[in-house]
Amino acid sequence: MAKMVLIEAHPLLRLGLWQILSKLDDVWEIEGMGLADLSKADGAHAGADLLIYGLPVETDEAWSALHEIQRVLTPKRILLLTDVMPLPMPVQGLPGASVYGCLMKTASVEILEAAIRLVMAGGQCFPSEQALQAPASTVCALPTRDGDDASAKATMPVSAGAQLLQITPRQYEVLVLLARGYPIKTVSRMLNISVATAKTHACTLYQRLHVKNKGEAVYAALQRGATLEWHEPNNGRESDTGQIYGRKLG
Repeated sequence: MAKMVLIEAHPLLRLGLWQILSKLDDVWEIEGMGLADLSKADGAHAGADLLIYGLPVETDEAWSALHEIQRVLTPKRILLLTDVMPLPMPVQGLPGASVYGCLMKTASVEILEAAIRLVMAGGQCFPSEQALQAPASTVCALPTRDGDDASAKATMPVSAGAQLLQITPRQYEVLVLLARGYPIKTVSRMLNISVATAKTHACTLYQRLHVKNKGEAVYAALQRGATLEWHEPNNGRESDTGQIYGRKLG
């Protein structure tokens, strides 16, 4: 049984996240609480395998609370959820070495689940480095746990991502859009292909990745070091510019 703690100040958002997470895996034991409840935390909240922390909009408050969360609850790993990107970094950098990932609160359920599974497996899942904002006077970065050139991976083109996963560029594009929560009909419209063709691409990439569904496919892709970034065609359309970078360690 994996022990998780969810900290989110907004009650409705906290309840929604708790309900979503509770349905993803039966072996996840999830406790939800607000920042105001931190002083009342007991043994049920301490030493969690994963703590999911919804950052407040006020950044100074967010980082101060994170220090207190680590001191009181001593979680093994922390996954941050944020409302904004770029993420303003504290001058002193992220506290400790237990922060393993950061996602937008608007991320799809598939991305959230994949990020959680990746972090629980010992990996990390951060936005591409271009999306991070350090204070002007200080060079700060999200922690890295190996010598990989993360910035190079963060700008991975479709062709490179496809080659990494041993699928076609079109299949990679389908995977990226599915990871953002788009239904297959929307994917077909965005790629200007038929629904049948989009379904065929999805089924084929599942077979190539040895998975059964899009949630497992996203996890497998992140585990192999793919950056699930959507590169919008030059046709004037607006796109979802959210980015995610993940890799499995070891």
